[in-house]
Amino acid sequence: MNAVDGESGPASVHIAVLGPLEVRVGRTHVPVPGRRQRGILAALALQPGRVVPTDQLIRAVWYDMPPRTAMGQVQTGIWMLRTALVNAGSPSEAVQSCATGYRLNGDCCAVDVAAYRATIAAARDMQRRGRIDEAARLVRSAHELWRGPALADITYQGLRGSATRLEEEYTASVHYRASLELQLGRHEEVLSDLFELVDRYPLRESLHADLMLALYRSGRQADALEVFHGVRRTLAEELGIDPGPTLRTLAQAILRQDSALIHA
Repeated sequence: MNAVDGESGPASVHIAVLGPLEVRVGRTHVPVPGRRQRGILAALALQPGRVVPTDQLIRAVWYDMPPRTAMGQVQTGIWMLRTALVNAGSPSEAVQSCATGYRLNGDCCAVDVAAYRATIAAARDMQRRGRIDEAARLVRSAHELWRGPALADITYQGLRGSATRLEEEYTASVHYRASLELQLGRHEEVLSDLFELVDRYPLRESLHADLMLALYRSGRQADALEVFHGVRRTLAEELGIDPGPTLRTLAQAILRQDSALIHA
């Protein structure tokens, strides 16, 4: 156990990037000094336990216009991070130096993105075992780790791509949870998530298909068909194509109130 629990020894470090960057040592919030240090820490946290080469840290902070002093500034930034963490009670080896760069020590540093991905992986394992309810519960718990857009307060261009990829992971997992909830008969519970997803990704037919099915199973046949007509118009206007066979077949089944849809 750690010092904040009343026992000797350094406290563990918890770093959160699924929202604004936050750092805790034990139960103590640790302000990270300086915008540059926050960028360096974010770059390390996006690859927990892995060595992040110094040139990647430089690119994260300065993108394609690093100053000649960039390497020295990274070294200074690492020193300042270590100082802030150690002063808060963390192990001195929380941020480790390696031959080619730096890494967060996985033995004493926990990062929310790693926990999120591990929980989603566990959910998929539960699904493969046929334990759909447990899989849905795990995905819901993974979503509780999100506090807003990833790295919401980090504006460095060199990190925005990573933040965007995390957002795409989150979107995929929301769709995944919705598909699990549909299998469990929780149609109305997923409607708001699916409406948000189709607004964000109006050309993704699989999202519209799940929304149509959820609406139909909620007793909203007309709304389900309106979703189909809407995506058909969007695809025609944006891409000049018709909906694919899966979406067309689903629309026809909804139109004739196919009883198989209730148990599909």
